[in-house]
Amino acid sequence: MGYKKIIGILLVFALVLSGCNTKEQTVDTTDESASSVTADTTATSETTTAAPSETEAKSTYKFNPHLYSKTVGDAIPDDYYQALYNLIDALREGKDTFECPSQEAYDWATLDTTLNNLFPAACMKVTGVSNDGTIPYENGIGRIYYKMPADEFVIREAEYEAEIEEVLNTWLEDDDTDFEKCLKLYDYMESTFIYGNPDPSVTGDGADYCAFECKTGICEHIASIYAYLLMQSGVEAINIGIFEPDMCHAWTYVVIDGQGYHVDATWSLKKYIGTDDLYLAYFMMSDDLRISTGCLLNDITAPLLPRYWASFYEGMEFKATDKSYEFPNSGRFKELDEENKILYYYDMDNNLQQMSYS
Repeated sequence: MGYKKIIGILLVFALVLSGCNTKEQTVDTTDESASSVTADTTATSETTTAAPSETEAKSTYKFNPHLYSKTVGDAIPDDYYQALYNLIDALREGKDTFECPSQEAYDWATLDTTLNNLFPAACMKVTGVSNDGTIPYENGIGRIYYKMPADEFVIREAEYEAEIEEVLNTWLEDDDTDFEKCLKLYDYMESTFIYGNPDPSVTGDGADYCAFECKTGICEHIASIYAYLLMQSGVEAINIGIFEPDMCHAWTYVVIDGQGYHVDATWSLKKYIGTDDLYLAYFMMSDDLRISTGCLLNDITAPLLPRYWASFYEGMEFKATDKSYEFPNSGRFKELDEENKILYYYDMDNNLQQMSYS
């Protein structure tokens, strides 16, 4: 949607979700007469819907190695984050040790779940488990145990960072609001990814990095990658999920202007539901709407906070009470008037509607 003005515990989590109880789609895709995000290239001085091209990509957005989730910020001690950032800096240079304030911080920083969510290319490629008889952590120094040659990892990481920058600079503009970033990256996910398990043979591992390279994933991958791209663009986001008898599913929790929203990029993948249109029913949902789709919010899990650290969850809530950006079930995106902050969409009767997002 190149508007000129628009992932071991995690593996267990992903494997469980590979049976991802994605309830049957209820969006009506029978009417293909409406203009879609990728097909409509009409542009006026007030509306722009041209598809992105590599030639239009700029370099406004730079890869941020030190991501921070404000949503769970109070649950994770600051020294844990400092340990992670020291680890990341060391990894980008191919080093084998990093400064670390405590054993607990070392354990969190080297977890696959932590790396998958905040430094994906390192997930499953580095570990805090000794493979040579040395002590992983002592005297304020943590050791890095690579599962591939360190110099090859540095190349892998650099290439991944360039890919992330390309996505952001192709699909976003430097003056995009947080809402516009959410929408445009939502369209990127819906237009680019297909539903299924990523092929580990492609990258030699699994998890989000592999899913990103394959452009294939189940709900956990889709939710996490979308959250990661949003964080890279400066929007607060985190992937969350539920384990219910009738629903095992993951999606993304987004915060803009102090308000939380549920965004489920899995259930609107264009190839999954067989359409070229961008459906908005699962975009920026409130708690009530999320529950109405079958996803009860009784026991939400955030992979960034492993379940065995139960105390970290005390008081943790992922509330979404604002309904300002909710769309009807069969709402299909038409275009954005970014100057006047109006989103145009078609309702189920193919009538053109508008929503102000200023």
